[in-house]
Amino acid sequence: MTSETDLDALADWLEDDHRSEDCLDIHGLHGYLTALVIVQEPLSDDWLNDTLGQPLSDLPEAEAQQFADSCVTLYREISDELYSDDQVALSFEPDIEWEDSDMQAWAVGFMEVVFALPDRFIHTSEDDLATLLLPIEVASGLFADEADYRPFYRNKTLLSQMFNDIPDILTDLYLLLNSPA
Repeated sequence: MTSETDLDALADWLEDDHRSEDCLDIHGLHGYLTALVIVQEPLSDDWLNDTLGQPLSDLPEAEAQQFADSCVTLYREISDELYSDDQVALSFEPDIEWEDSDMQAWAVGFMEVVFALPDRFIHTSEDDLATLLLPIEVASGLFADEADYRPFYRNKTLLSQMFNDIPDILTDLYLLLNSPA
């Protein structure tokens, strides 16, 4: 994993007042990059622009390069963790108090990629895929108002189990989507 100092510096940079209001925080960025790794989508300027909520070209060249380099490093580390079947070192601690949490920001970042690349989150075993994505969908809060999801939010024991399972789910999701049929 990137050194704690590097992640802290990246987090501070992302939260700078000069960033777009659409810029992801460190947790959202980590979730976003994790989803890109899971579907083996190469990191590009377009994806980086999306995480910033503005084009990289709007930034001073040195800042843009530093940000891109940090994202490439983090992307590779997540990829290495998933490829080696290690648990992904997440940027948050799972917590049933999900609203406005670091976990929610991470899950929303992840879901942004799911929505951007829906054809990459398809598998012949739709039930397995849906089961694996469910904890992330619930953690995002994006579906909290939907009738099918409300029972999950009322069951604190189930929420705790789902959220604590996210690190293992990521490995399972990676294997499901990248293993030969």
